Amino acid sequence: MPTLDDLFDFQREAYDKLLREPSVIIGDDMGLGKTVEAVALDVGRRQFTLGIKKTLVLCPLSVISSWEDHFAAWAPELKTICIDRKNRAAFENAIKKGSHDVYIMHWDVVRLIPELAKHKWFHIIADEAHRVGNREAQVTTKAKKIPHQYLSQLTGTPCTSKPQQFWSLLNWAKPKRFTSYHRFFNHHVVSVQHSAGGDCPARMPNGEQCLKDHKAPFSVIIGIAHEQELLTEIAPYYVRRLKEDVLDDLPDKYYTTIKVDLGPQQRRVYDQMKKEMLTWVGEHEDEPLAASQAVVKLIRLQQLACAYAEIVWDKQRKRVFTAEQAAALGRATGTAGPAQWKIVDVRKVRLTDPSSKLDAVMEILDANPEKQFVVFSQSKQVINLLEKRLFAKKISHGILTGDTGQADRGNLVAAFQRGDLQVFAGTIQAGGVGITLTAASTVIFLDRSWSPAINKQAEDRLHRIGQKEAVQVIDIVAKNTVDLGKLTKLEASWRFIKMLLGDKVEERIPEGAYI
Repeated sequence: MPTLDDLFDFQREAYDKLLREPSVIIGDDMGLGKTVEAVALDVGRRQFTLGIKKTLVLCPLSVISSWEDHFAAWAPELKTICIDRKNRAAFENAIKKGSHDVYIMHWDVVRLIPELAKHKWFHIIADEAHRVGNREAQVTTKAKKIPHQYLSQLTGTPCTSKPQQFWSLLNWAKPKRFTSYHRFFNHHVVSVQHSAGGDCPARMPNGEQCLKDHKAPFSVIIGIAHEQELLTEIAPYYVRRLKEDVLDDLPDKYYTTIKVDLGPQQRRVYDQMKKEMLTWVGEHEDEPLAASQAVVKLIRLQQLACAYAEIVWDKQRKRVFTAEQAAALGRATGTAGPAQWKIVDVRKVRLTDPSSKLDAVMEILDANPEKQFVVFSQSKQVINLLEKRLFAKKISHGILTGDTGQADRGNLVAAFQRGDLQVFAGTIQAGGVGITLTAASTVIFLDRSWSPAINKQAEDRLHRIGQKEAVQVIDIVAKNTVDLGKLTKLEASWRFIKMLLGDKVEERIPEGAYI
């Protein structure tokens, strides 16, 4: 059974510093063992705390088994239960009875289990705590209503896309200090205000005036302010260490870009979609950019850069009223009823071969039959197309997407780490967090998430404790597509987030790399 002596020196420093703090944020770089630190804190805090001690672990679905294994190793005497997606009632009943010491569940159901807020928990461990970065999301509001004695938030990226998201984590840790989101935003977030009408006087980050004709005023976040002041204030309950600062022997990461030409079929469909998007941009460029709308369209374009596609119309149920809305409407009108739905026609992208990017992946695998690889994509359809090719070539592999069962996830990772599988392929969303894939030293991205932090998390499934080789990150980029511009955008969006976290900002980004 591991003991405190088995911790790295930097992990023991965090343990000693945070042990008696009621609410802490562990912002260590990905791959530095935040799970071990949190379990050690849980075990340590139990030694000097009287009374009933029930711990709640909130984590991504893909790492539930990993948390169970860590508690089994560090504290086998603790009775642990994990939520079962097919039998959630058993988990809820266990909470009501208080029959276990540690309760492990995934973030997606926090808002669906009201029983959580009816008990004061000894310790809440919030893995990937940036899930509460959206202060208005239901998962955030529900999580913050769960009573607790200790709270440990774990995240290698305290704000995944916007620096003001850090406020939500701080508000959860210290609600009496960080009460006002708007005060935090006004003091720490730097934005440029664009005005309505012609010749907008706003200054862009490069110093040039906007001078465009906007239909409505809007603001654009360009950076942060007073970051050292904030870091000094939160220092007693916040730790943030980078791999290069605490692991002298951790190998480097290096980046390679492989450029491919789209085949005629792919190019024709891609160019057609690009033309439609250019029209959409032209119709809306004088309006404030709705990021969600833009990303939806760009993701569709990204899919077409990955594989040939057919654009099809399909029937889909769309919720008109949620159960809560229907109940509220019923109270007002006397016509209470369940959630209501309607059938709508939706436009979908159906991906098929040919795929120039998958051709490139297979060439890499064919040239290195003795080497293990990790392959990521945003799209489940792309991963499924790759799986068909791996079957045809009789290449041992495992696939991790949102459809993969909970038990299968842990078995898949274990098999890959043992060397039983040559290829681990998954979606960035399902496989890019919380798991260790150090058996491989090469990760291939068929495309990237639009969140730079999520991409970095996926890379660091390999670049973490236990890795003995330099990690090669390969981006397969389609020429004359959204791919290259996407990497450039990621470079720009990550810099001010790193400043907020207290990291070092390099003056120059290496060629082929992204942040």
